[in-house]
Amino acid sequence: MDENIEKGVQTKEQQKPDYKVRPIIYLFAILGGFAGLLYGYDSGAISLALPGVTDSFGLNAAQKGLVVSFLLFGALPSIVVFTALEKKIERRNTLIIGGIVFIIGSILSAIATGMYYIMAARFILGIAAGIANMFGLIYLSELAPAKIRGLMSSLYQLSVNIGILVAYGVGAAFQGSEEWRWTLAIGVIPAAIFTIGMFVSPQSPRWLIRDGQINKAKKVLNRVRSSDDEIKHEVHDIENSLTTQDAGLHELFTRFRPVLTMLIILTIFQVFTGINAAVYYAPEIFHNLGLANASIVADFGVGTALVVSTLISLPFIDRLGRKKLLEISLVGQIPPAIALCIWSGNATIAVISIFIYVFMFGFGLGPVFWSYVPEILPLKARALGMGVITFTQYLLNAVFSLVFPIILEQIGINIFYFFAALSAIAAWYIKKNVLETKGKSLEEIENYWETKSNH
Repeated sequence: MDENIEKGVQTKEQQKPDYKVRPIIYLFAILGGFAGLLYGYDSGAISLALPGVTDSFGLNAAQKGLVVSFLLFGALPSIVVFTALEKKIERRNTLIIGGIVFIIGSILSAIATGMYYIMAARFILGIAAGIANMFGLIYLSELAPAKIRGLMSSLYQLSVNIGILVAYGVGAAFQGSEEWRWTLAIGVIPAAIFTIGMFVSPQSPRWLIRDGQINKAKKVLNRVRSSDDEIKHEVHDIENSLTTQDAGLHELFTRFRPVLTMLIILTIFQVFTGINAAVYYAPEIFHNLGLANASIVADFGVGTALVVSTLISLPFIDRLGRKKLLEISLVGQIPPAIALCIWSGNATIAVISIFIYVFMFGFGLGPVFWSYVPEILPLKARALGMGVITFTQYLLNAVFSLVFPIILEQIGINIFYFFAALSAIAAWYIKKNVLETKGKSLEEIENYWETKSNH
């Protein structure tokens, strides 16, 4: 990391006025965050709906896996298509399309009459999830003032976790043989709220300026910024950042290769340090304790740990910074992972270890990763880079979901030794290579990469 460049960016930032944050921006952050809630709800709802779906359609183990995973498969082509269209469709309008697709997918899931029908419905939901996960984050990062951009972007991950927890609650309430349909149908409600909310939310000022709609962008900024001086400086910074053409794949993988490489490495760490494994293993731990409704208790416990930890982390993202929270999160995952391996026979210690592990992930690696990706990418490469990273994340998650049960069967809970080691490597990598973005404007971050590429 070039310390001189980073210090230069910090010095420039310190000279900027400390603009006030208009309260209305928080409302738009909540409405935009519903994109994450929808993804979380549709990901979590299938967990408790699956037994009913299995009874209704007579699914075997392989078919159950297909029903669950088709949401991920639907997201992959969605990310590719909407990344290609990002210059033609403004961010907010793209999210409106995603909200409508969420509504359609939820309705089709609830009225499904067979395995292929519900797989198709899950695929449609995956299309919406790909839109939400990619453009929800871009929209929030581009709308937010630098002072609270980390907080606003992290609301997305908090919303995902809340969506998962709400889905568990709804699923627990509808446990009858055909009541699973209500669990999936209720997804229409947050989808409708999100779609309507996006209609009344402002468009992305950065996209509008890139599209030449300067006056329209100024009107948007007038709604969400505190002063004319702030608006003037932001428009000037954005226009300066657009003096060169948008990056294509060649430029992304050459000129911006350092930032893309760093983000791909962070993506690998986020997927393979074991959060999904912790979630998978939790029901077995609770089952071994002899608790009634073990899977429901486990889901609620893990879901609550994710929500509470992410909620606690929000004020610290813009105080301590992204880099520090990532380091704390990864180092904090190491002791519970090792304890889980050593004392796996002690149910109490195992449960506490799982919860601490999930809590530490939710405190840093979960929310910070998805706020960091769109803000660290230069504007000219943001949508394309975000598409590459989101596609990679979904693909790695799908691979992990396929291979983890096999690994768990072969080596058991000792897989958490690997997760502990990888967490340590990740913490070291972040300390050495990750640029802190706390308090910096998106244009200042872009200037850092421009300067670095010329060295």
